[in-house]
Amino acid sequence: MQVQLAVVSLVIVGLWAMYNDFEQILRYGMFHNFNAPAVLSLINSAIGGLIVAGVLKFADAVLKGYATAISVVMTGLLSMILFDTSLSVIYYLGIANVVCAVLLYNSKNLDQNVC
Repeated sequence: MQVQLAVVSLVIVGLWAMYNDFEQILRYGMFHNFNAPAVLSLINSAIGGLIVAGVLKFADAVLKGYATAISVVMTGLLSMILFDTSLSVIYYLGIANVVCAVLLYNSKNLDQNVC
C-alpha cells in the first residue's frame, strides 16, 4: 500500500514539476543542484519511513499512538532547536501530557509504588 501511495505521489509531483519548470528540466536535467543536503534529506526521509513501517508492523495500537505522539513532540523540539521556531505554552503542556502518558503506560505495579 505504501509503495502505491508513493508511486501516485511521484506521478503528481512529476507532473507539477514539468508544469512549472519544464524548460529548466530540459536544459539542466532533473537532478540539477541535487547536492549533499538534498541527499541527506532524502536519506532521512527513507530511514524515517522504514522506522514508521516497523512500528506499524510490530507495535500494538496503544504503542502506535504513543510513537506518533512522541514523534510530534520530537519534531517540535527539533524545529525549535534547528529552525528557531517559537513554541506556545499549549505545545509544552502537550509535551508534558505525552511524557506522563508514556511513563504511566510503561510503569509496572504503579498502585503499589505510589500508595
